[in-house]
Amino acid sequence: MPAITICIPAYAMGGDGARYLAESFDHLCKQSFTDFDIVVSDQSDDADVETLCRAYEDRLSITHLWNRDGPRQASANVNNAMVHASGDVVKVLFQDDFIIDINGLKAIFDAMGQGADWCLCGSGVTRDGHTLMRPMTPRLTDRLHFGKNTVSSPSVLAMRRASLMSFDEELIWLMDVDLYKRLWDRYGHPAIVEDTVIANRMHDGQVSASVSKALRQRELRYMSRKFAKTTRLRGWLEYFRQRLKAL
Repeated sequence: MPAITICIPAYAMGGDGARYLAESFDHLCKQSFTDFDIVVSDQSDDADVETLCRAYEDRLSITHLWNRDGPRQASANVNNAMVHASGDVVKVLFQDDFIIDINGLKAIFDAMGQGADWCLCGSGVTRDGHTLMRPMTPRLTDRLHFGKNTVSSPSVLAMRRASLMSFDEELIWLMDVDLYKRLWDRYGHPAIVEDTVIANRMHDGQVSASVSKALRQRELRYMSRKFAKTTRLRGWLEYFRQRLKAL
């Protein structure tokens, strides 16, 4: 079994999906840590992602899975990939993001050591795939689960397979912060890699760019019920602030 399995939810993404994934594969080919495999859960209606996976089989260990019958959303698609992970560490990586640090996987594996249940790493954003902006080190706060995201995208997350938690498939906008909150509540603080490991790609096709106010309101109400017993005062203040923003 590999030390790390990288789980990638994929879809056509308006024709850009395979291109973004190829760039991510190129960065993975350069990693100094090589004891990893990749699981791609593919919801594309065409075969571009599957063809790309076959093209990289001589350089990377890739399992391509069709997931056309599952719910067409990121949470369900990445959950499908994680179910098929065999590594001791399960690393989430969305197809339009990539690991920019050649020592990124080694840093994550070393930080988790033999005991950490989960890990978060530093990230930045890019529009051109080269220039990195707004670097951030992840931190957990009482306001996190209501949309004050001080951690970053799901691509900064790794979990030990024995401690694996799935994304809540009821959520779209808050799917990442919901999982961070649940992991924090169950396992305590994560191992933190402060280095900038992940490049989050900014583009017009991002799901976050098309989230409606109605969806925000629905998910905020859902989260308020889900975490009613563990939300502190600062969390409730953030909840009402986000509700006002979504009016």
